[in-house]
Amino acid sequence: MTAFFNTGLTQQQFLDHYWQKKPLLIRQAFPDFESPLSPDELAGLAYEPDIESRLIVEEGARSAWQVSQGPFTGADFAGLPESHWTLLVQDVEKHVPETQSLLTPFQFIPNWRRDDLMISYAPTNGSVGPHTDGYDVFLLQGLGRRKWQVGDKAIYDQPLIDKIDLQVLSEFKHAEEWVLALGDMLYLPPHFGHHGVAMEACMTFSIGFRAPKQTEAVDAVLNELLEQGLAKQHYSDADLQVVKQDHEIGTQAVANFKQLLHQTIDEADPVLLSTLGKLVTETKPSLVELTEALWAEPISQQGITNQFEQGFYLRKSTYHRFAWAEEGTGGHIFVAGEAYQLKNCKRQHLILLAEKSEISLPDWQQLVSDPEAVEILCLLIAEGAWVWQRPEDAIA
Repeated sequence: MTAFFNTGLTQQQFLDHYWQKKPLLIRQAFPDFESPLSPDELAGLAYEPDIESRLIVEEGARSAWQVSQGPFTGADFAGLPESHWTLLVQDVEKHVPETQSLLTPFQFIPNWRRDDLMISYAPTNGSVGPHTDGYDVFLLQGLGRRKWQVGDKAIYDQPLIDKIDLQVLSEFKHAEEWVLALGDMLYLPPHFGHHGVAMEACMTFSIGFRAPKQTEAVDAVLNELLEQGLAKQHYSDADLQVVKQDHEIGTQAVANFKQLLHQTIDEADPVLLSTLGKLVTETKPSLVELTEALWAEPISQQGITNQFEQGFYLRKSTYHRFAWAEEGTGGHIFVAGEAYQLKNCKRQHLILLAEKSEISLPDWQQLVSDPEAVEILCLLIAEGAWVWQRPEDAIA
């Protein structure tokens, strides 16, 4: 079985013993690591209006833990103190494709669980305060050293510092303390308290994995039921008893209501796959305009053939989220919150459309035998999920 970095664990052993269970420190997870971005290049990304970024200053001019949203200017950086601040840039792997190789070692975890690669820069004593996250994260040290204090159990509903725009724990007790150097990595499960402080100028690469909240899942199921015209059953109380107070809601009524909700979930069973696929591939609001900018003119099968014959190839958009699932003799492709059903599509064609990062002429020659796959690819090209490239545009 495939090893999990240099831990002596296999990937499955890591999932069995650590994933969403307890932290793991991995020394030299990336030996001889060289950051693909310099601090100045990271700051340059924060100048861009389409890239989500934040500046967090521990002792700001107006208040403690002052948070500013990008885009930023040179004046914003010039006005920063010498220490105790942090720059964070989200979705770097989407904006800078050269950083995508950092995610390759994590491909044993479903891609649709992955959120993004966030990179932070901090001078000495830079921090975002002790906090918890509601998701799994790997923290790779990409420059300098950072001291991490980590709790020994998941914590919920902990008191936060009042009147600031950042969720900083007002009380935090750590069980472990580690200093991470270049190439070291720390895995943290959801809700484990942690506090990282830069010991010198440093960059941290955070590989985060998304997970829908219960309310998001329920809302997604409700929307799918409404779209499909399902779950129309009314509240029922065939066990109704004579009441003495006619405005009272009794315990049996609450039980009946709960049963109605259970019946709703049972009725939703046929649409749970499509609901999950749409939910986990939804585009972040901060990336919507970038996906829309990739929209193209509708294209036909012959038009695609012509493009390939002229030397073009297709590259998957880094701004679109993809997933797929088999079902019966075909399956589903999920892209950017939309579901595409292919009733008689071969497994290899589902994989080609959703898993590959590039489609070339030989791939296309496989797909043309599958009318459903051709139709979906035409749609996805028009929606910018697959983008035409020339060979000289290939990522080195």
